[in-house]
Amino acid sequence: MKANPTLDVTKAWEIQTHKHNRPLLCCAFSPCGTYLAAGAQDENLLMWNLSSGEKLTLMGHTSWIHSVAFHATEKRLLAGDLNGVLRCWDYSVSPPAVQWVAQEAHQTWVQAIVSTPDGKHWVTAGTDGAVRIWNFGDGKLSGELLGHDTEVYSLAVHPQGKYLASGDLKGRIFLWNLETRQRERSFDAAILHTRKEDFLADVGGVRSLTFNAEGTQLAAGGMTDAESNAFCPGKPAVLVFDFASGALRRTLRPKEKSDGPIKGLCFLSGGIIAAQGEHLNATSSLEFFGPDKAEPIHVIRRESGYCLNLHPDGRQLAVASFVNNGRGGNGRHSTPAEYASHHGAVIVYGLYDKTEQK
Repeated sequence: MKANPTLDVTKAWEIQTHKHNRPLLCCAFSPCGTYLAAGAQDENLLMWNLSSGEKLTLMGHTSWIHSVAFHATEKRLLAGDLNGVLRCWDYSVSPPAVQWVAQEAHQTWVQAIVSTPDGKHWVTAGTDGAVRIWNFGDGKLSGELLGHDTEVYSLAVHPQGKYLASGDLKGRIFLWNLETRQRERSFDAAILHTRKEDFLADVGGVRSLTFNAEGTQLAAGGMTDAESNAFCPGKPAVLVFDFASGALRRTLRPKEKSDGPIKGLCFLSGGIIAAQGEHLNATSSLEFFGPDKAEPIHVIRRESGYCLNLHPDGRQLAVASFVNNGRGGNGRHSTPAEYASHHGAVIVYGLYDKTEQK
């Protein structure tokens, strides 16, 4: 593509599709824009060179990989799995080598990972309710941000680097000062949490968080009005808060049918929000919302997705997703030899007119 194509989400098109034989739960572009990483439901960390198309499989985890993040300034990649293990990879060498491993980083699932903009630390969040800070170089625990008493699903670093937002199951978003490591205030996203009298557990939560480039808005993804504990269907939603006041400014709803939380969420330039829906084993949508409208300005019908990540050029968007293999049901009538998993893919969309690629 030319150096600075005009952002136009209504002309979005598929640049690349990277397939895998298991659903993909998370994805991230490297800061240099050359690599794309994804975590799979088969214990593998995958990494593609976007220029050559080469695919690397980085092994060592013993459970599904639920979160990945590239370091802000160095060639390091951190992955977290459902056993609470962190593995840091050095991809400045070929093939990438493990730099360090934290075997009990969290008691259960590592739900989210971010790198601090100054490059000194990683921050992780877990189903155990912990938000932990790790030294970049050796992976030693540097501190904890205490306050959540339930699962923490999402993290986002403010563009200026001073603040971190964390979102939990009960719809609480805490804002932390990374310099003092103290909680300064909260955002109320309780509408994203449901617990009825006949429910066996809480449902929902803040499943995604993102700041706009100016740091003036914070968006939270999830769902409202969960109907039951069985597959937990609800009404997906994006809440947009004013960062300075904490006031809720807008509530966005997908146009296409979807019944799961918004797990993929990011701001594009010009205040446009991209949100990926989830619909159990069915087609969902990637939808784009303008800065002033409740209705989406563009909708792409596609498979359910679990993560969005914006390329450093701001004109490419990766979606980690589920791909139905044509099998219905949950496989309970199949033998292990007969059972076939659904597939996965990371699709990279160009957010500009295809004619500008030359």
